[in-house]
Amino acid sequence: MSTFEIRVIDLGRLSISHFIEFLRVEILDVQGYGPTFFGHVRYALNGVEQDESLPMDLGKGIFIATLRDDQLGDIPREALEKTLQEAAVKIIETVRKNSNMKTFLPDYDDPMYNKDCSAAKLGENSESILEGILQDYPYLKYDELYSKPPDVLKCRVADPKTPRQAEDIFEIERRLRSATGESYIVVYGGSSSTGDNLDEVWTRFSLRKFGFQEVKSK
Repeated sequence: MSTFEIRVIDLGRLSISHFIEFLRVEILDVQGYGPTFFGHVRYALNGVEQDESLPMDLGKGIFIATLRDDQLGDIPREALEKTLQEAAVKIIETVRKNSNMKTFLPDYDDPMYNKDCSAAKLGENSESILEGILQDYPYLKYDELYSKPPDVLKCRVADPKTPRQAEDIFEIERRLRSATGESYIVVYGGSSSTGDNLDEVWTRFSLRKFGFQEVKSK
């Protein structure tokens, strides 16, 4: 399985408009392939850093998502879209000049475009990404037998005597989402008795890619 690391490039609180600042770009770098075409841009609204990030196509130099209506407030959407367009240009310039990036992948139209590091290829690495994340949670193990990567990833508690909190599951999902650009639905459970706190006695959980529907054979 491929190993990876997250490369973080500081944007120096890049500000095009007063209401939003672009803080840093997180780029997945897969060993043997190099930096991927997709990054996550962390940002702050009205000076407050947000939990979410804006995904960006670094090959085309465009954001591939925008803010939700409930995040905008009094900000005109036209002003936001213009800001995102201008910011994208400056972000790409910063990324390409960064000394920590040994090489950066070319545009899609470039004949040197490495198709093996496309978004589809990245999706195939979801297992190794999750396994890397689980190293920070020694009481958990990736359940290879019952997983169906990249759409359904399952984990289980390796040591039932280890204290656990449901917050760990959701933190793992956030880290996986940040690394892959995919959204996942979290399901967790296990055997319990009356009066047990499920958040403390769960023994397994699954991360199901948002929008994935399993087709059962007739």
